[in-house]
Amino acid sequence: MKYLILLFAVILACLACCKAAVVQITDENFTDLIGKDDEWLIDFYADWCGYCKRLEPKYHAAERMLSKSSHSHVKVGAVNVETNPGLAARFFVSRLPTIVHIKDHQVRSLKPTQRENDIISFVTMEEWRDVEPKSGLISPFSLLQRKDGWIYRQGGEKVISLFTMDTHWRAYWILDLCH
Repeated sequence: MKYLILLFAVILACLACCKAAVVQITDENFTDLIGKDDEWLIDFYADWCGYCKRLEPKYHAAERMLSKSSHSHVKVGAVNVETNPGLAARFFVSRLPTIVHIKDHQVRSLKPTQRENDIISFVTMEEWRDVEPKSGLISPFSLLQRKDGWIYRQGGEKVISLFTMDTHWRAYWILDLCH
């Protein structure tokens, strides 16, 4: 019986390690994690989102495939928009799930998908080159977007609550107030 429990614990630990390869990105650690020369895939999700829950195992599978390929340098992360509204505002997240590709601080959005092969080929076949990057003032790395994210993290929802009682999508209201 002891060996069965030990085996079960080892299996759970292995599963946790496999899933942990997707980095949780937050308002606080974003700047430290995303370097100028890094290449990232980032999934914006919410715990209550059914589509996000269906995508999660496929996104993790795509991460495992990329980590075993010649594209193992690509880092894979995820942002919970409910707990990180500053990043949701900076990236103009308007639907969930949203996956973006970042290379050299140029941000490109993937078309909505529920297939891991679409995610993998976006990187491995360099399909991201065919997508116009968010640039100038709408780039999440621009001074304006960093300011929006900072305002929101500092309590922007208090300003927003003057205009609406619905704070569920509060990250998007700050964009209207600041532009």
